[in-house]
Amino acid sequence: MLKNGALTSFAVKLCISVAVSTPALLQATLLNAHEPKIQIPPNAKVYIKPEYRNKITQNRRNVVLPDRANFLQTDKRWSYKTIGGSNETIEDDGCLVTAVAMALVNLGYPTDPGDLSTRLKNNNGFNSRGWLIWDGIERATAGHAHAHFFRDKHDNVIRACLSEGYYPVLRFDLPTRKSTHWVMVVRETAQGFAVRDPLIKSERPVLLNTRTKKIDAVRCVGGRR
Repeated sequence: MLKNGALTSFAVKLCISVAVSTPALLQATLLNAHEPKIQIPPNAKVYIKPEYRNKITQNRRNVVLPDRANFLQTDKRWSYKTIGGSNETIEDDGCLVTAVAMALVNLGYPTDPGDLSTRLKNNNGFNSRGWLIWDGIERATAGHAHAHFFRDKHDNVIRACLSEGYYPVLRFDLPTRKSTHWVMVVRETAQGFAVRDPLIKSERPVLLNTRTKKIDAVRCVGGRR
């Protein structure tokens, strides 16, 4: 089991591609993005105090983060690029890189899945098998962003990250497929968490509960002040 707080690499299994059309890249979105005020200090603990969990639960419907990016791993501008030292492409195995790229754009760091993949390669952000090394995010963004690892995977961890301006990135198995997938949470609604899915073309975020009923892991990507 991975230790609490450790930013270590682990397997990102095959992300099943689907037939989706390529969205237009909103250049103005990248140019006008700005970094929100982040309240978590750089050396923050990654556990959530019980009283804080209760506070987040009471205010969960008020948590709405900027939603400036909608990237697909199948976009022809970067779908052909390989990940790390592997032969896997972003189209086949790039759901996590795509989800993290969306989080970074929302935090004010201009990038896209192809650019981020290159930056991670150049900054020891992948191992030889193409698995993401989480602290590579900080190196790839010159210290502008970092990731928190959580042992817990319940809803209040997601809410706590959202409340502090961090974008939760969630791992789960795709229904009816033996495949691991990653999505990025942008807000919570009365119907559940709304996510950007690297495999779904949609103007609006989709509900997490339409994609899965059980998440396997929570990682949160945020900016440094």
